[in-house]
Amino acid sequence: AQAEQEARFRSLVQHATDVVTVVDAAGTVAYVSPALRRVLGLPLPDLSPGRAPRFTAFLHPDDHAAAAHFLDAVVAGGREHVSAAVVWRARHADGSWRHIETTATNLLDDPTVDGVVLNWRDVTERLRLEEELVHRALHDPLTGLANRTLLRDRAEHALALSSRHPEGTRTVAVLLVDIDDFQ
Repeated sequence: AQAEQEARFRSLVQHATDVVTVVDAAGTVAYVSPALRRVLGLPLPDLSPGRAPRFTAFLHPDDHAAAAHFLDAVVAGGREHVSAAVVWRARHADGSWRHIETTATNLLDDPTVDGVVLNWRDVTERLRLEEELVHRALHDPLTGLANRTLLRDRAEHALALSSRHPEGTRTVAVLLVDIDDFQ
């Protein structure tokens, strides 16, 4: 019965859509699921002793320090600490950078896992759509120019900024241009 449960679990992890990675406290990869091929188009790395990469090898160089800090916080969080989701950039096999949402669970004290489990998924398309929605909310669809909502936000920001400076050192002005009833 236990062998059957282990086989079922292995099959679930092998066919998951999220990449499941197990790393040690230093960030060296001990296991990575085949979903790495689907998500980043990359072959599974060599995980033999002395050759296994750090998990940051998949990430954009500018994200390495934040990723190392993230792992340190998860390890310091103790047994079964689950992190909040963070987003990093990872290189796809086609050379593009993808946004990867990652959560981590500290299972270093669990003898069957003996590591930190990182679950990550590609959220590039979701973030692109969110940016598009924000742009549509703040810009005119015909001209692409800023709309009244963005003008109001920027004016409020400018006024707040000017109020923090001594009297007369920062002035805010608004110029209204009306060309043939096109404001």
